[in-house]
Amino acid sequence: MTIDRRQALARAGAALAAATAMPAWAQTGRVRKGASTLSPNSDDLVAFRDGVAAMKRRTDNRSWARQTRLHREKAQHGSGLFLPWHRLELAHLERIIARLTGHTTFALPYWDWQEDRFLPSWVTTPGSPLYERQRGPNANTMDFAKARWATSRNVARLASDSFEVFAGLPRSAGAVEAYGHNHIHVLVGGLMGRTETAAADAVFWLHHCNIDRVWATWHNLAKPVYPSDWSKVPLTGYVGANGEDTGTWTPGAIVETRSLGYSYDRLYPFPLFSVASNGPAGATRQEPIGQTAITLKTACEPGQTKMSVTIPEDIAARLRAADDTLLISGVGQATYKRDERLLDRCLNIDILAGERKLALGSSPTFVHVGPMGGMDHSMPGMVHDHTTGEDYGVSFQFGTEILNLLARDAGPVVVTVDAEDLTPTVQRANTEGLSLEVVLTLTETRWV
Repeated sequence: MTIDRRQALARAGAALAAATAMPAWAQTGRVRKGASTLSPNSDDLVAFRDGVAAMKRRTDNRSWARQTRLHREKAQHGSGLFLPWHRLELAHLERIIARLTGHTTFALPYWDWQEDRFLPSWVTTPGSPLYERQRGPNANTMDFAKARWATSRNVARLASDSFEVFAGLPRSAGAVEAYGHNHIHVLVGGLMGRTETAAADAVFWLHHCNIDRVWATWHNLAKPVYPSDWSKVPLTGYVGANGEDTGTWTPGAIVETRSLGYSYDRLYPFPLFSVASNGPAGATRQEPIGQTAITLKTACEPGQTKMSVTIPEDIAARLRAADDTLLISGVGQATYKRDERLLDRCLNIDILAGERKLALGSSPTFVHVGPMGGMDHSMPGMVHDHTTGEDYGVSFQFGTEILNLLARDAGPVVVTVDAEDLTPTVQRANTEGLSLEVVLTLTETRWV
């Protein structure tokens, strides 16, 4: 293939843009604030309304339709790239709106459904540029906190999740995507209910700002070491403030919000996800003295939807006899075939002891299926783009919370996953399970 001088200059320009963008972006002091804290005449809200209105009138790279198409064709779902891809998408939209409105420090607001239980009035008022007619029938008046908790109690654990469980695996959605993110998309419904159209609703941007805030909180609490392969995956196709291609980005360069020139007025205020253990008087920590790890895995027959693995009797007996010196870590992944049958499902993961059960995960399948364009993510060990994967996975974990369940029933201990059909009246074929894997680690400790 011959590359002419014009092509070479264009590629050099894109590389230069990528190299110089980070320092310039980091200099901007944007502060993202909660939706309920903004008055109708606040600078950020006025700019958001005016900017979206201007984008809806445009037909070029800075149009609203172009942002919807970007998400339809490039967005990453069902993998560890979900968080960085959407972080960059949000940051680029902020730049476009800032340029179009002249509000140079414009910051997107976030909508936290736990704290602000209803959608902001400025996205539910007909005639507003932020209003969207195509939502679920009850979305504009729904109590989202009540509806979300009624649907599932599963959440990301900000203080204890590992990177793989929180953010995701190469072909598996992490807890922040599978639980916190997907349920809200389904509850809002309409355009928000499909990856192809979600970004056309202004609520999408408020919701994803809050998801990004959850990542910022987890990053601040966990101080994680991010996987090397993940950190170097190229992310491309974003549109800058002037409609230009901003070149190639990598996840590792944007794990700090300040690298993109913004912060949050406050991090996530709900530390309900991790409770510290209390040892004997004077003891301050648990010292490991022994460990047992087992891997349980099942493969499925074609057409099988429900999957399960049984914890061996000797391990179950050990769990039932456990005291506070036994640390329990169960990490699992349920994988299904990614095709049209997977749409409008909810993957329900439970642990059963005899007749009793405890929910470990519940995740609507907000995924891309079919050939939709995309990027070449050829980093070894990391996810490729959503068009090449034939499977879709959800990660889950459990710990000492299962002990109460086991103490109340002496029956077999089984981890199960099933794909609930959210549109049963359609009477379509079952989705196809591929595998269920659980790694259970028991660590004997002593308090010191």
